[in-house]
Amino acid sequence: MEFAVIGGNAQALLLAHLLQKDGNVQLVVTDEAQATAISERGLVCGNDRQEIPVYSDIEQVNPDAYIFIAVHSEQLPPILKLLKIRRPGNPLIFVQQGMLYLEKARLLAHRQIAAATLDTDVVKVSKHEIRFSKQPLLEMGLIKGEASQFAQLPSLNHVQVEWMENLEERLFERLLRDSLINPLTALMQIKKGRLLTDPNAYELFRNLYNELYLAFPEIETLQPIEHVAAYCASRPEEISSMLADRLAGDFMDVDGLMLYILQTSKLELPLFKSFYHLLKTVEAN
Repeated sequence: MEFAVIGGNAQALLLAHLLQKDGNVQLVVTDEAQATAISERGLVCGNDRQEIPVYSDIEQVNPDAYIFIAVHSEQLPPILKLLKIRRPGNPLIFVQQGMLYLEKARLLAHRQIAAATLDTDVVKVSKHEIRFSKQPLLEMGLIKGEASQFAQLPSLNHVQVEWMENLEERLFERLLRDSLINPLTALMQIKKGRLLTDPNAYELFRNLYNELYLAFPEIETLQPIEHVAAYCASRPEEISSMLADRLAGDFMDVDGLMLYILQTSKLELPLFKSFYHLLKTVEAN
């Protein structure tokens, strides 16, 4: 199979690393220094070094490749414009945080578009090196087109892929959970387990949950606080994707995760909004 991965963050590099084991991968990154590092030193994961072709232009992407879009929301508009002009026929898989991108994806002329979330503990060590310890899970669902066009992907040997029939509901569940974990862990630079064991972090966690409950009462069914706490307790040494990006010096995709919540809430969310602006300030600096 032919694959292309657009993005240079930890999740994009992990996808390239795993997909290369099941087919041919092209990596598209806009950071020239990163492209040079990967070209000269390979993509390194532990003791595994892979030579993966790296490009800065989408035009070089194979017209038959599945294109995985793993850039953050700030980088998405120019990427979508280039895809529309130069690769209008490829099947697309958006691997994004949150749900902000869904409407933009639906407006594309591409006939086959899916969305995915990647559950992983991957960390970007340097521009060309990553590490992870647990089996990543790629959950996919259809945005438009035919599910049969993506039927080959769940049979991959090195990426565990699960197909989501109720895409938006599953994405919203994930969004609620990550909105409780990622902003707090990224701001305080702590692992997931410390949200429960640090009294101050836990107080913020509870207050944030209570605020989201007022705006989205369905959180009590979709993501009970006990379930979110159990999720963190089951992986106490794991860092969130937002913190992984911060530690790597990459965009944290604050808008991608948090702006959808702020835009769809019918109530003011003073605590959540404060975290949003704090993180935007951190990201800008």
